Amino acid sequence: MVVSDVMGPGDPGFWDPAVVGTRVLTPVEPGVKVACATGFEPVLSCSTLDMRELGSPQRTLQFIDVPTLGEPLRIWFDYPRWGDGSTAAVNERIIGLWMERR
Repeated sequence: MVVSDVMGPGDPGFWDPAVVGTRVLTPVEPGVKVACATGFEPVLSCSTLDMRELGSPQRTLQFIDVPTLGEPLRIWFDYPRWGDGSTAAVNERIIGLWMERR
């Protein structure tokens, strides 16, 4: 099912566990939709669908559960894009937060 509550790291509520939404770390380009399996809590599977190009393959997203004081934040990302430079600022922020907790 295509979801409409997608948030990126630039959205104010991305790191707030009280905000409901599908958090996607890697950029979602215009015309690309995020689809997730329904009926599971937490969601077990998400992928991206490029609606601009008929017949383009789905790209499966991976997830990490980031610990918080309450429930962990499930953050989805496109693993092949992790090292393409599109997530550099977010990577630095995650590493910084992790180092502060040590």
